[in-house]
Amino acid sequence: MVKWTLLAASAFVAGCAGLPELDKVNEVYFCAAGRCGPASQSRTADEALNAVHQLFKHNDGKDFKYCSTTPAERSCAGDSPPWCHFVMGGPIPGAGCSTGGRFKAVGLDTAGRRVTTTFTEHSMWNGVPNVCQDGDSAVTVTSADEVTVKHDNYYCNWMGIGNMASTFVMAIDYIDLDKGRMGGYWAHAVVGTGGGRGTGYAIMQFPQAMKKDENWLRTILLDKKVR
Repeated sequence: MVKWTLLAASAFVAGCAGLPELDKVNEVYFCAAGRCGPASQSRTADEALNAVHQLFKHNDGKDFKYCSTTPAERSCAGDSPPWCHFVMGGPIPGAGCSTGGRFKAVGLDTAGRRVTTTFTEHSMWNGVPNVCQDGDSAVTVTSADEVTVKHDNYYCNWMGIGNMASTFVMAIDYIDLDKGRMGGYWAHAVVGTGGGRGTGYAIMQFPQAMKKDENWLRTILLDKKVR
């Protein structure tokens, strides 16, 4: 699909090859208030945008975790592994992993159909944590079945000697407000002292989910508080 090919090309400044995993997303499986199904059959684009905004807004400044899983399982437990891929650190091979992160300063761009935010990544290389600067991030909701998370270039340092620039894109195929989750196919690349790229499937597990007496699906025009 052209939309994901273009996103992947823009995300990988290192000139990496296309990422076919992102082409696998044809619909978003959406859960809210105990009801699940394809988003396009039960949700409008405005409802999907507002739901994502409310999920991020309720978790503004709170740590979320990544769980590496499969679309069939979509599991995220306490012992679930983070997503990882191969990164060559100079002459030393290793594994670059992200355990999660934090979204802050969540905003809503109604004209661009985006949830805007800054992002801090919690990552490591060969088990040693990186120190990463905040970067700009956005979730674009083109339609109820086309939702994309994209982090602009952000800088990370490993033990004071490893300087790296990273990019990340995630094609969302799963949103569960009841469990406070979003999932999809991710693609990540790093250049600098360490270099590598990888793809996979993961869940973003947020600490706060939609409560039974809440409604995060109200359309943007009716929900004045999200502006």
